[in-house]
Amino acid sequence: MSTPYGLHEVHASMNAKLDIVFLHGLRGDCVGTWTKDGVLWPRDLLPKDVPDSRIFLFGYDTGITHRDQSQVTQSEIHSDANDFCAKLAAERSRSNTESRPIVMISHSLGGLVAAQALVHGALGHGGSTTTSITKNIRGMIFLGTPFRGSKSARTGEMVRRALQIIGVNTQEHTLKLLGVDSERLDELTRAFPEVLNKRRSSPDDSDKIEAFFFYETLKMSLGFSNVLIVDPESAQLPGCGDSAPIRANHIDICKFKTDKDEGYGIVVAAIRKTMISNNSAASKGTKIINILGRAVNVAADDIHIGSQTVNF
Repeated sequence: MSTPYGLHEVHASMNAKLDIVFLHGLRGDCVGTWTKDGVLWPRDLLPKDVPDSRIFLFGYDTGITHRDQSQVTQSEIHSDANDFCAKLAAERSRSNTESRPIVMISHSLGGLVAAQALVHGALGHGGSTTTSITKNIRGMIFLGTPFRGSKSARTGEMVRRALQIIGVNTQEHTLKLLGVDSERLDELTRAFPEVLNKRRSSPDDSDKIEAFFFYETLKMSLGFSNVLIVDPESAQLPGCGDSAPIRANHIDICKFKTDKDEGYGIVVAAIRKTMISNNSAASKGTKIINILGRAVNVAADDIHIGSQTVNF
């Protein structure tokens, strides 16, 4: 890729029925975040399991998180959310696919950018481009996103851990510039569940959103101790969607080398579940239905999310 920023298409079916967009975390990049041993799974694995799709990687300027504070810009999650919507809207307009459903898959603090985008759309912030994207979101998949505090740490501490593990300065000044200081995090984590659940409970199938929250179970070294960078309590929003563990640490929770890797199957199942509406053949008693180019046995519970066994 000539630039790490912007929208990068890695798969496009002639029969695409869904746009899948990957958002990396702060200080990540749009290729490395999703790559394990040379396998970029949104490009190399996912098209085989979700063939009737178009898949994008989105990279945003993470210059604000440079270790050298002299290089810090004025970017933050608010502008990242607007930039993401503007670029995706432009591509969908160019390809005449403005009404196509969207699934967003986000890692770590990238999930806060996704959440912010949905809130902006509901509040009318960011203009028509933001609204044109958020009204078509049908699925949101979060991998290790620190939404709230827990018994062991406040929300701000979860964010600091996620930044520290990748070598980012976590002084309050930097957090404010990022838009992830305590005040704005609290504002976002109050608004997002409300907006999300309004969409989840919509009587209009074309307005509904399915949400999935996956959390890590393996600790990482931070300072002089081993910790869960984002613990399960922080990575879930009870009552806002399905959740399940993935036996990986915070960095590896979003990387898959093969379709047998821990977590890959339930992420694919989550994508498929977003495309089953109340009016689908599944609700009429059909056991085998076509979802995004693959036959799925609904009766056999092929799309069940929360059944994974994790050994600690």
